[in-house]
Amino acid sequence: MSRAPRLFTVPASAPFLATLAGALLDGALVPGFAPRGDPLALASATVFLPTRRAGRLLGEALLAETGGATLLPRIVPLGDVDEDALAFAEEFTEPPAAVPAATRRLALASLVGRWRDLLHDDDGRAAVAAGPGAGIALADALGQLIDEMAAQQVPWERLDDLVPGEHDRYWDMALDFLKIAREAWPALLAAMGAIDGSVRRDRLIATEAARLAALGEDAGPVIAAGSTGSMPATARLLASVARLPQGALVLPGLDTHLDDAAWGSLLDDRAPAPSHPQYGLARLLALVGLRRDEVELLGRPATHGREQIMSEALRPALATDAWASLGATWPATVEAALEDVALIEADDAREEALTVAIALREALDIPGKTAALVTPDRDLARRVAAELLRFGISIDDSAGEPLSESVAGRLARLVADAAAEELAPVPLVGLLRHPQARFGLEAQALTGAADALELMVLRGPRPAAGSDGLIAAVAGFDPADFHRTDPRRRITEPDREHAGDLAARLGTAMAPLLELGSGIHAFADLVAAHQAACDAVRDGYMVMPADAATPILVDAFDALAEGAAYAPAMTLADYASALPDLLSAWSVRPPLDPSARLRILGPLEARLVTVDRMVLAGLVEDGWPAAVRTDPWLSRPMRAVLGLDAPERRIGLAAHDFAQFCGAPELILARAAKVCGAPTVPSRFLQRLAAVSGEARWREALSRGDRFRRLARLLDAEAPSTRIARPAPAPPVELRPTMLSVTEIETWLRDPYSIYARHVLKLRPLDGLDAAPGAAERGSAVHEALGAFAQAYPEALPADAEAALRAFGRHAFAPLEAFPAEHALWWARFERLIPAFLAWERARRSEVARIVAETGGRIALPGTRGPFTLAGYADRIEIRRDGALAILDYKTGAVPTAKQTTAHYSPQLPLEAGIAERGGFNGVPSAPSVDLLYVRLRSGNPPLEEKSVVGTDTTAAALASSTMERLETLVRAFENPAQGYVALHRPMFRGNVGDYGHLARIGEWSLGGEGEGE
Repeated sequence: MSRAPRLFTVPASAPFLATLAGALLDGALVPGFAPRGDPLALASATVFLPTRRAGRLLGEALLAETGGATLLPRIVPLGDVDEDALAFAEEFTEPPAAVPAATRRLALASLVGRWRDLLHDDDGRAAVAAGPGAGIALADALGQLIDEMAAQQVPWERLDDLVPGEHDRYWDMALDFLKIAREAWPALLAAMGAIDGSVRRDRLIATEAARLAALGEDAGPVIAAGSTGSMPATARLLASVARLPQGALVLPGLDTHLDDAAWGSLLDDRAPAPSHPQYGLARLLALVGLRRDEVELLGRPATHGREQIMSEALRPALATDAWASLGATWPATVEAALEDVALIEADDAREEALTVAIALREALDIPGKTAALVTPDRDLARRVAAELLRFGISIDDSAGEPLSESVAGRLARLVADAAAEELAPVPLVGLLRHPQARFGLEAQALTGAADALELMVLRGPRPAAGSDGLIAAVAGFDPADFHRTDPRRRITEPDREHAGDLAARLGTAMAPLLELGSGIHAFADLVAAHQAACDAVRDGYMVMPADAATPILVDAFDALAEGAAYAPAMTLADYASALPDLLSAWSVRPPLDPSARLRILGPLEARLVTVDRMVLAGLVEDGWPAAVRTDPWLSRPMRAVLGLDAPERRIGLAAHDFAQFCGAPELILARAAKVCGAPTVPSRFLQRLAAVSGEARWREALSRGDRFRRLARLLDAEAPSTRIARPAPAPPVELRPTMLSVTEIETWLRDPYSIYARHVLKLRPLDGLDAAPGAAERGSAVHEALGAFAQAYPEALPADAEAALRAFGRHAFAPLEAFPAEHALWWARFERLIPAFLAWERARRSEVARIVAETGGRIALPGTRGPFTLAGYADRIEIRRDGALAILDYKTGAVPTAKQTTAHYSPQLPLEAGIAERGGFNGVPSAPSVDLLYVRLRSGNPPLEEKSVVGTDTTAAALASSTMERLETLVRAFENPAQGYVALHRPMFRGNVGDYGHLARIGEWSLGGEGEGE
């Protein structure tokens, strides 16, 4: 039989589980049940706790109280009701099995997808997010709505109370779907012979509550502790436990300081306060039928009295007028409460992480002292863990990480991405470099083969799609095709063999996915092929005991395969896109180390955990508390009509967590002023706490937090050092280059260091991975087409010149057809250039006897240690009828000015004129030049523009002569062993550091006062 409910509360500043353990052993909870002296008696009790972690910690607390000589009670996590115990209850009928979570998710995603496909554009289809990831997100939201309605016992028929037309068009569409789903989803569950997990859990909890009530005295001591009863079914079980003859309910942190008027306003029908931290406990007390003053206090609050200031800071919004009359004793209350509170206001997330790490590390200086970081920001948690490594402390985030972000999960994602993109270089390199990828090879052998494969065929334009394209690209690779200083020239025959073997292994491992092709496939086929490919890629990798993610990935594949029959069919690309969302449903958590003195916890994991120093970080709006998310299926007014909880209910739960954590002996509050470069707003919890603390006391807390910031700055402070000078290496004369091209002479004048890096160190920049063609490739294609046209018709234009030039253009642009977007754009520009070019060509040929195009040449210049060779490659040399020469160069980019050329900073054309005058070009007679022209080929109007670099006060021959003299002076200067190759001696554009700027460490010396040029 039931009796008056027995309720207790443990203050936030008292250690909850230790207090609970002591009270249970001493008989304070259940009269007549004091098992401290009887090691067997405790086993007759049942304790319900919110989480499994709390259950383990209570067991440890009981063993610590009894010295380890006792049998533990039956500890049951709320929601995980013991079905074995129910099996002995009268009239117990086991409910159907719960639909597996993955199966449910896939089935709901399929249901949402079919609904969207049936919508028409005029029905608002565009308003419904498309794509596999969006479909899964909508399915998750639908699953949450189903669970909410089941938990709060809102019948689906109540949807009929929502009047179409009273809402935005989107909400009417969503309502139509929900009315379909309320019929389709139960029918699908019936066909499976299953029910929703939340429904099954609530039924079991209700049955357990009935079983305990029926047992009465025979139920033995039953205690429920640590829960606020946020779920209705759980609240009913808690109320049932409280009324048992030997039952007791222990609440966490019931606010006994809030005045009765404010307490009564929490459940006011006219303006309830779901965002208040005590809202859930107020509802639970109303359900139990007990007043707040009838709840007994367990344990003794800490002397700091922080419960009172937290109660005042978080009081209901409509009752904050009481802040104006806090009384004369309030400053003393605040001073005591904040004495051991520090506030860290970091500049950014990095500083916040470092200061928090220092605060945690400091706790280890005192033997036995414990500390924990609690934050809902997992990125911040990872940053803090990384900063702690600086102190040699390895710590895991016990909140875990999504499987999709784990090492094993990332491998699965890379396998799917690489297959979806047909082994494109970027995802393929990521896969090859993954620590679990082996392809049947030893790690060292795989690294060498991957290096060769990347250098040979993955940098620059991508090879043909698929494994066949990769294998063919390796087979067709010839080091002789590259410049003698190109790293690819150093590829050896063993390198080619290893790369070819790896390409073949890649094809074999990825075959299950690649063979699917680009069509739509059954989800089961995609999952099976994906798992087979992952196994083949991992072949040779030994799973380590510490690798908790790989077994979970296997479980995830099994779960997805189990639910595949209910999933929508999709392409391989859509599957790869959906995979991160699919795998995020599983979490990878490190094993709990009971002896750890430092912990990183999420708010859920931190409930009921007691430490000496509590660090609450990430205290910014939309972080803690999290932003209120809009339900994509029901608007706020629609939810209110149905009787569902307001979204602010989650803020109330976050506020209760915050208030509980603030009871720790030492409290550190931290936030960043900026996150990702954007200013943040302090958490409303911080703002309220600051409001009731007073400016002076709050500044004192901030001052205590600044100590950690100062330590962080000292930790990162660099020893005084002299700024490095501009590099000017002076290698031995015999190592210096004795041949340069005319285009390299400009580099020699402007940035000698680049000549040193390229010709002395023999370094050449690598092409980017999967590098799409850019301006250089477009320019090369245009040059090739115009050059080939001039070579074919050196003296007279053909009758159909436009068709001939177009044919040469098609041949030159053919390699770009592998990049349809670039080819389409650039070919259209070339076709527009053809008429303008031919008109220009006809005008010039009236004074030209013959054209020599795309010709190379070289001359030797005298030097003290032997000749210096100047080489050049001219786009076009016109031999005029009077025997003089005109030298032209096509430019698809910027054109040097006459001033730059006259000053010898852009000497290309004058140097080519000097070579021509000395008879250095093949097929060109020795003669002076009368004109030096750049021909700019552009996408705008006009498409062709010629620009002479010969100024009005000089001639082409004179300019060529003076430029050659300048070059000879430069050659002699660098024959001096003391002459160094200065970095960025005369840069053309500020900020343009060239290919070797990082090697010259320009960022370290150019910002400290020394200019970039001279």
